[in-house]
Amino acid sequence: MYAIMDYLFSGGRSPMKKCLFLCLSLLLVPVLALCEPRAVLFTATDLHYIAPTLTDNGALFTDLIEQGDGKAMAYSDALIEAFVAQVIAEKPDALILSGDLTFNGARESHEALSLRLARVRDAGIPVFVLPGNHDLNSSSAARFEGDGYTRVDGVTAGEFAALYHAFGFDGALSRDADSLSYVAALSDDLRLLMLDVNTSAAPNAVLKGTLSWARRQLMQAQADGCRVIAVSHQNLIDHSGLLSSGFTIRNADALRRLYAVSPVLCNLSGHIHLQHMGQTDSGLWDIATSSLAVSPNQYGVLTLTADALTYRTAPVRVSDWAAAQGLSDPNLLDFAAYSADFFRACCLRQALSAIAGDDAPEQLADFFAAANAAYFSGRMDTLARDSALEKRWQAQSGFLPLYLADILSQPPVNQCELTLSL
Repeated sequence: MYAIMDYLFSGGRSPMKKCLFLCLSLLLVPVLALCEPRAVLFTATDLHYIAPTLTDNGALFTDLIEQGDGKAMAYSDALIEAFVAQVIAEKPDALILSGDLTFNGARESHEALSLRLARVRDAGIPVFVLPGNHDLNSSSAARFEGDGYTRVDGVTAGEFAALYHAFGFDGALSRDADSLSYVAALSDDLRLLMLDVNTSAAPNAVLKGTLSWARRQLMQAQADGCRVIAVSHQNLIDHSGLLSSGFTIRNADALRRLYAVSPVLCNLSGHIHLQHMGQTDSGLWDIATSSLAVSPNQYGVLTLTADALTYRTAPVRVSDWAAAQGLSDPNLLDFAAYSADFFRACCLRQALSAIAGDDAPEQLADFFAAANAAYFSGRMDTLARDSALEKRWQAQSGFLPLYLADILSQPPVNQCELTLSL
């Protein structure tokens, strides 16, 4: 093929070359049509956004995040501003946000985030949102000042739908009466099933009525010749041998059975903060995108062609945004390094507090931090194993050695890329 093309494009066009060129063009048209993207979708989850008005990054808030799981909360607003700018610049066909939009469910955070998402929508990019377990009826919504805090208002499910009405709820093909679930059309032959599993009546579960509604929507999609991408906050399958309770949807088996006989291409989820992918017994993939707030601060890019669906992760380029804004904060100008270092510091604190009776605890802590970073980022293929350190960890007691053993049981594969034949 390439030899023919070299021949055709070399020198002048003889009548024979013109004829061959025409024939080859006719052959290539359907091939190129198959390869041309029919939809490019961005998906992000677990933003854990906090409005700048809700924290002064004082002692209490700083201590809270340093004792947490590595979310770069001190720069929450900058991260989201950079993400919004990147989405607008790259112009996907849609942006999907699968829950835990806010840090602690505060109304002010929801309001501030909705204003930022409005810029994406105004740029002609549809936005679709779901609530996570941190977003509704929160008892921990607070404003942090110095070494104290004050309670602030959260939002109910109805208030959530009102605040984010332009991001999936308006114009939905169908809305569930019992939850914040809805179906939206991405194109004439592709739909989103946004499934809310965080109702007050059934936290981390699908309501019976919602399941019946979802079944009807999938039957309708099949009748209309449409494929479906399903979305949930919690996971459709266990992504960890140790961390499943509270992470996998409690009645996920009912969903898995439904999706197995439906035109569902894959399920997008989050919640667990890991970049990880796995299959149901029927072969359906559940793609858990890692938390946007946690290093490497990445989101998912789904590309659909006529014959394939591909998924890859991409980092938010905070440093580029900061430079373009003329900012001088060194943490923002090298945000990838800052966020990675912050995550590592959180891991080291956790490890050192758990290690007892070892002559060189810093070595054990370093190894744990490296393993956890590889695990969270979906790049277990980059972890340098050390059998001696692993054996020393096995001699420790408590939760952390069990957690590390679970990490090390993961296959050394790249969880950031996937290609599915359709």
